[in-house]
Amino acid sequence: MNPLENLKDIHAPSAIDVWPPAYGWWILAMLILAVIVFTSIWAVNYYKVRAAKRQALQELALIDHQHKEGLAQLNQLLKRASIRYFTSINVHQMYGDDWVKFLVTSFNKKHNQEFIDNITSLQQSLYKQDSTDNFDSYKKHTSDWLRTALPPKKSVIKQLEQDHA
Repeated sequence: MNPLENLKDIHAPSAIDVWPPAYGWWILAMLILAVIVFTSIWAVNYYKVRAAKRQALQELALIDHQHKEGLAQLNQLLKRASIRYFTSINVHQMYGDDWVKFLVTSFNKKHNQEFIDNITSLQQSLYKQDSTDNFDSYKKHTSDWLRTALPPKKSVIKQLEQDHA
């Protein structure tokens, strides 16, 4: 009697299934999903926070020196943008030297004398008749302020709150 006759045929092992994946793949999928969700939320918030800035820059492009109220429109644009971003400070009540100091303090570039002179000159020109000589310079510095000061950093807001408390 042959002992090999009692053996059964060799069976191949069953195929490895793709589903369900191992725990590591589940963790990786959750991490990727979390990154996508948080990135989407951040992008939406980033877009919303800068909406007023984009609108102000669009309005600035429409202001020209041909209009007799051009300087007043520049000042009003600065005021509206400031009111939108500096909600904890009474920006709507500021004028004259307080307003200029506010604009200079909120401007992120340190001690930019040209900006200070231009904003001061803009404020003085508001009360003069037909003073559109430096309109392009005023418009450029208004654009610079809108681009660099908005949205404000928390440290700038804190400093302004202390100054205007």
